Amino acid sequence: MNFEERLAAAHQELESKGVWHANYNPPLCRLLRRLGLRLRPPHHERFLVNLLAFGLPTGAIWGVLMWYLGWQHEVSPAFALRQSLLFGIGLGLLMATWLWFRRKQLKLTPWDALVHSTSRPQQD
Repeated sequence: MNFEERLAAAHQELESKGVWHANYNPPLCRLLRRLGLRLRPPHHERFLVNLLAFGLPTGAIWGVLMWYLGWQHEVSPAFALRQSLLFGIGLGLLMATWLWFRRKQLKLTPWDALVHSTSRPQQD
């Protein structure tokens, strides 16, 4: 019932449901797991975690790009920060909702029950 067993069971279940490998095990997640973080697949992650994980980095990157590619001389820093925050929250909300919907649509096993549902009884 350790993390690696649950992760393997989650990957197996997602693959059997037809989810693309890059969707349930993205490169950034693989890299962060190699660095020691214990990340669930996005389909099994909590709504708020998905909202923050997708929204914050995207909003920050988008805001910096927009600032240097056009906003720097046209808008105030407060406006740029507000727009970046709104963009990040909007995208994070969209992605978290999509992943929640796909979890329900695919009828995925809850994270805590993964190992129990995929383990087979021992035969003597």
